[in-house]
Amino acid sequence: MYRNIYVKATFVAISLLLLSGCWNSKELDDLGIVVAVGLDKTEDDQILLITQVINPSEIATDAPTTRPPVSIYESTGDSVFEAFRNMTQKSPRKMYLSQLRLLVIGNNLAEEGILPSLDIFYRDHEFRTAFFVTIAKDTGVKELLKVLTPYEKIPANKLMHTMEAVERSQGSSKGIVIDQLISQILSKGQSPVLPGLLIKGDADTGTSIENIEKIDAPTQLRVDNLAVMEKDRLIGWLTPEESKGLNYITGDMKSTTVSYPCNDKGLVNVEVLRTDSRLKANFKGGEPAVLIELELEGNVTELDCPIDLTKAESIEAINKEVEKKVKQNMEASIRAAQENFGSDIFGFGNLIYRKNPEYWKTVENTWNSEFKELKVDIQVKAQIRRKGNTTQPITKEE
Repeated sequence: MYRNIYVKATFVAISLLLLSGCWNSKELDDLGIVVAVGLDKTEDDQILLITQVINPSEIATDAPTTRPPVSIYESTGDSVFEAFRNMTQKSPRKMYLSQLRLLVIGNNLAEEGILPSLDIFYRDHEFRTAFFVTIAKDTGVKELLKVLTPYEKIPANKLMHTMEAVERSQGSSKGIVIDQLISQILSKGQSPVLPGLLIKGDADTGTSIENIEKIDAPTQLRVDNLAVMEKDRLIGWLTPEESKGLNYITGDMKSTTVSYPCNDKGLVNVEVLRTDSRLKANFKGGEPAVLIELELEGNVTELDCPIDLTKAESIEAINKEVEKKVKQNMEASIRAAQENFGSDIFGFGNLIYRKNPEYWKTVENTWNSEFKELKVDIQVKAQIRRKGNTTQPITKEE
């Protein structure tokens, strides 16, 4: 009997523990939901912190109002944490950071080095690691985060979705989250790249509610090409072709378009649907070299040339042209990294480190110089899978 009483008492005690509720609950009315954070350095070497906070009443209603969907708060401090605490002097609510979508880094901080400022975003339990890290190009972070966007009420969401769309469909940029960024900064033989954000149009006009009341917003936020880093410092920018080439090399190209002229006026357009990149390090005569093997598949999407796609030689000719164009992008990216920046943004050094750790020890401290002389062989194999609903061009009879 005593055994049954003991078992029942234990069961009741455990059940009570499960019903204890939340020990650290916070009311939504007391929180300011932060969706974007901007960081930069001021002229007196302090951290400039900008937060983009949702106005809940504007997001919840479908009725148009004259109030913006987000608010901007600004503060400074000797550290990022101190700047967050100093923001309490201006914000009526405590900053809630678990819904952060975007971290935008200003040019001054990016050129100085971003790693110390990233520590809190990776260490603090309030931050999730799924937010994108970006760099503001040719504009200040405050000006960029103040721009109102049409279609998407929350500018941070607009930028996040645009980055995802560019990465998925164009391949001239790509998103990177905080843990990936820190891993690449600290890794052996690799420097990261970051997507750039810029303002197209007048920044002051972008802060007005009129900017989202027009069919074609006069001021827009755009995702630019990739920023080249030397570890955690900004040293330059890739062109669209070089950015695509990098994504081909690193295996991050999901889809894009390749076009080339086939006569004086016409073009052939191919949609790249799948890529498979394989990087191999090898040694020839004691010197390292890298082999890149890229396979891609695509469809013919537009044809404005007298080409008969029923013929095997026509398909083979398109394959060769696509291979040529893609290889040119990859070569341009490698040339820019070696000659213009001297930064291994492809992870070739990491390949060599894993292939031959003993050799890596001899070049680790001078890898940037060694990287400039590294021989890279590129092999591209393209295969057209589909030709569309017709195998003949639509031509106008004269």
